[in-house]
Amino acid sequence: MALHQKLVRSEHVRRSSGDRNVLRGHALFVRFMERKGLSDCVQYFPETMTLGNLRPTTEYELMTKYDVQDAADRERIMHIVDESHREDQSDAEVRILLYL
Repeated sequence: MALHQKLVRSEHVRRSSGDRNVLRGHALFVRFMERKGLSDCVQYFPETMTLGNLRPTTEYELMTKYDVQDAADRERIMHIVDESHREDQSDAEVRILLYL
């Protein structure tokens, strides 16, 4: 019986660690949105939203999945999504140059 309790507790700890990771990822997302002046747009996204989830988001998904009906808000969000893609591309180019 003690072994069963230990196993149950260890499963609970693993879930809690995963939950903490989700919370950390969401906290980073919220801070990012705040830094970009989009704290008012956080309301559109679930509490599990992370930067990794935001990057592949399309304008269509903003309307259908996240119910961002305000065109100005969609444009502001898409601007930072596009910006993040450009930053990633720039970082990749720098890494290539460093290897040459």
